[in-house]
Amino acid sequence: RATIATGIYINQIRNLQVLTTTVADASGRLPVAWFNAPYLRGTLKKGSVFILRGKIIRKKGRPQMEHPEIFTPAAYEEIIHSMQPVYGLTKGLSNKMITKLVHQILDTRPLHGEYLPEEIRERYQLADANYAIRTIHFPKNMQELLTARKRLVFDEFLLFVLAIQLLKEKTEEAPNTFPMKPVWTTEEIIEGLPYDLTGAQKNVWHEIERDLSGHKLMSRLVQGDVGSGKTVIAFLAMVLSAENGFQSALMVPTEVLAKQQFESMTELFYKSGIELKVGLLTGSMTLREKKKVYVQLETGELDIVVGTHALIQEKVIYKKLALVITDEQHRFGVNQRKMFSDKGENPHIIVMSATPIPRTLAIILYGDLDISIIDELPSDRLPIKNCVVDTSYRTKAYTFINRQIKEGRQCYVICPMVEDSENIEA
Repeated sequence: RATIATGIYINQIRNLQVLTTTVADASGRLPVAWFNAPYLRGTLKKGSVFILRGKIIRKKGRPQMEHPEIFTPAAYEEIIHSMQPVYGLTKGLSNKMITKLVHQILDTRPLHGEYLPEEIRERYQLADANYAIRTIHFPKNMQELLTARKRLVFDEFLLFVLAIQLLKEKTEEAPNTFPMKPVWTTEEIIEGLPYDLTGAQKNVWHEIERDLSGHKLMSRLVQGDVGSGKTVIAFLAMVLSAENGFQSALMVPTEVLAKQQFESMTELFYKSGIELKVGLLTGSMTLREKKKVYVQLETGELDIVVGTHALIQEKVIYKKLALVITDEQHRFGVNQRKMFSDKGENPHIIVMSATPIPRTLAIILYGDLDISIIDELPSDRLPIKNCVVDTSYRTKAYTFINRQIKEGRQCYVICPMVEDSENIEA
C-alpha cells in the first residue's frame, strides 16, 4: 500500500515508452516503472493511494519495482480473499485481459444440455457440467475448485475411455485380410534354439499364432521386462508371415537397435537353415542403399525388413505387408503407428514394450490392443543389480569393471548426449 510521492514522468527509450514515479509508505520510498502504459498517467496523481503488486529488482544497487499490477484499496479488498485464475500468456496478452475476456464469454455463453444421467452424477457426486466450466475459472473457494475439477476430470476420462472402446470395437470388427496357416518352420526354430522358451513365451506365441490364423485382424501388445524374450516371439511371427507368402516389418527406435535385430535375425535364420530374405532400412544409409531396399520391398523380393522411422517414409512401398511390429511403442506416437499400418491393407499389429505398466494402465494406454504379458524370465538369467555412485568412486568402479571383464563378462558405459539422434537412444 503506497502513496504516489512525486510527479509522473514519461521517457521514450528506443521503441519503449517508460512511465516512472516514486511511491512511499512508512518504510521508505521506492521508484516504480511501467512500460508502454501511457493511460496510467491520468490515473496516477500525486498523493493518491494505491496497492501495487509486482516484483522488486535491483538496478545499480537500488531497489525498483517494474510494471506492477495496480489496484485502488477498495478494488484490492474485493479480491484479496478470492481465488484468481492464472492463464498461460503470449506476447501482447496480460492475465488481466484474458480474465476479462473469459468473464465476457462465460456471461454470454448459452447453457449446454447435461449429458450425464442424474443417477450417475449422484452416484459419483458430480457437479453439473455448466457449473463446473464456470467455476473452474472463478471458484469462490478451494472446495468449489475441487468440485468443478472433479467433474471435468471425470468427463475427460469418460470420453477418452469411450473413444478407446469405439476404436477397439472397430478393430475387433476388422476381418483378417492376411489369414495364415501354422507352419513347421516355426516349430523347427523353437526346437533349434540353444535354450527352452519359458511357459510365458510359449503362451504368448500361441496367442499370436491363433490370432494370425483366425478370422479377425490381430492387434496385440506384448509386454515384458528387458531380457524376457519378446524379440524371439517377434521373429517367429515374422517367419510365419513370410512362410505364408507375406511381408513383415519391425520398427525400432534407434539405428543401433535396428542393426542388432537385423544381425540377430540373419544369424538365427542361417543357423536354422531358413532361406528368407531380410533387409535393413535406416536413416543413415546412403541414397543408393535405400533405393535398393525400396525396390526389393516393392517387388516383394524382401520377406522381412527391420528399421527405424525410415520404414514409414513416403517413398517406402510394400508389395504385401501383412504384419507390422513396433518395438518400444512409447518412443513412437499413435500417428506414427497408424502411418505404419497404412503402408499395408489392414496389416496385423504387434506392439512390444519393456515398460513395466500395470494391466489397468496398459488397457488405457493401448486400449485398442489385446494384451499379452511375458512375466517369466529365462531360468539362466541373472538378476540385475543397480548402484549409483559419484565421481569419487570412479577408480573403484573401473577396478570392478576390469575384474568382471577378466572373468569373461561384458560391460557397457552410457555417455550423455546433447542432441536427439536415431543412431543412439539417449
